[in-house]
Formats: sequence, C-alpha cells, structure tokens
Amino acid sequence: MTYKRKAYAKINLYLDVLNRLDNGYHNIESVMQAISLYDTVSLTVSDGEFDIEIQTDAPVPTDENNLVYKACVKYIEYARKKRKIKSANQKFIFSIEKNIPISAGMAGGSTDCAAALKLMNEAYGSILKENELLEIGASIGADVCFCLVGGTCECRGVGDKMKSLKPFKDVYLVCAIDDIKISTPEAYGLLDARYGTSSPSTRIFEVFVGAINDAGDINRVSSLLFNKFEHVIIPKNPSINDIKSLLLDNGAIGALMSGSGPSVFGIFENENDQIKAFNALKDKNIRTFLCKTL
Repeated sequence: MTYKRKAYAKINLYLDVLNRLDNGYHNIESVMQAISLYDTVSLTVSDGEFDIEIQTDAPVPTDENNLVYKACVKYIEYARKKRKIKSANQKFIFSIEKNIPISAGMAGGSTDCAAALKLMNEAYGSILKENELLEIGASIGADVCFCLVGGTCECRGVGDKMKSLKPFKDVYLVCAIDDIKISTPEAYGLLDARYGTSSPSTRIFEVFVGAINDAGDINRVSSLLFNKFEHVIIPKNPSINDIKSLLLDNGAIGALMSGSGPSVFGIFENENDQIKAFNALKDKNIRTFLCKTL
C-alpha cells in the first residue's frame, strides 16, 4: 500500500539562544509557526526482506544520513522495544517531493522526518500514540517535535519542550531565500564564539508569547519579531538584510530571518501588499514563495 502526507515548513517568529549544554546542544526560547509551504512525502510498503529506499530528485542524501531514513529505522526499533511489532519484514520506499528550500532554516529535513514517522504509524495501524512519536522525534532532531505537532508553539529546552499557543493562522507571508548556504552547526558556533557558553536573554519572550495569546494582533507581533542568529549571520551575509529591506520597502509590517537562516520572511496585512512584495523580489531574481500561516 502507498500512504502520502504533506510536510509543512516552519518559521521562527521568535528565537533566542540562551546557553550551550555539555552535550553540545543549546537551550532556546522560541515561537515556531507552521506555514503553508510544504514537501510531499509518500511511503509504499511491500512484502520482502527488510529494506529502506528513498527516492527524490532533490540534492539530499538518500542513505542513512537522510532524516526520513532515520525515522523509519527509529520507528521500527521503538515499536519492537515496546513490543508493538515483532519484526519488520517489509520493504519501505519513501518518495520525497521537495519544495521547501534545503538548509534554509525552515525545517525542511525535520518536517519530512516528522511526516515519515506519521506515515510509518499509519502503515502500522496507528500503534503508537503522539507522545511516543514525539519521543522518537526528539531522539532524531530538535525541530522534529514541533513538526509533529505543527500550528503555533512555544518551544523551550532544545526545542523539545513545547506548549501550543493561540493559533496565529491565515497571516499573509512572503518567504525568500538568497543563494547562500549556512549550516546549523556553523551558526551555533558563531553564537558560541560571540557569547561563550551562556548568552544573555532578551527577556521579552513572555511579552512575545503574550502578544500571540492575547489577540494575535499581527502589528504587535510584527513589532516584536526577534532572532538572535541575525546578530552573527547577517554581518557575514549582508544579502539577508537586503532581502529584509526589500520586504519592508514593499509593504511588510515585519521581516525576520528564520532559524539559522538564510531564509527570510515578511508579514503582511493584506494580500495586495503580499503580492506586491512577491513580485518585487521575483524581479530581483530572488527565490520567493507566497505563503500563509497555518
């Protein structure tokens, strides 16, 4: 049988990095938001010896280094440990249709991974509960947990401590990305080099969460957008700031780099301004997407 699922991208409306842990991970305070840009992940299960195959035209690994591959392996290991399945004598073929930019701070790999976990669970008759999928997701990557839940979430810890917020839905967005490659480890390394193992908090996280929960006023939220990675990424990649300026000059009421970059999003009050900015960036040959919050 074949199962199919949309894997939605995310943006960080707020992202503060507080300190580095002994295991190399970092404590964060973030508000993550699912958006309408998505990959499509499908799973075909057939009888035969155990095997995992990943099919995609995108320039991503198709072996055990792919998070979808890891999701399949981890799901089976977990289900067997919990004695939900005895064996996995099937062939698992995943097909990934990529639309989310790769290595762009929009959780493209993590959301594909989350979709794969849900597809595996569907194929096995939903034998695992959401909290169990979250446990598997946390063992693979910090953003996987959010991608399993979606919506609008307050995220703390390494991204695994989540609390759903009032939905910040149907807000007009333009997402754009220049031709820059920024690895997440590199970005965290730049923060560590600047701030050491402990970085000062902006102390407005609760204010931002309140702005989401109180009324979801997009003007209030837009005025409080924050991403600490901008402090170390933009000086080395000024084109990110150029994209932010283009968005703001063409009607955005707020603009921010997402995650560790280099993707940038702008928030708009109406569709006319959204389309105006989209066209302005397209005219500059910048890869651009029309999106909404989910």
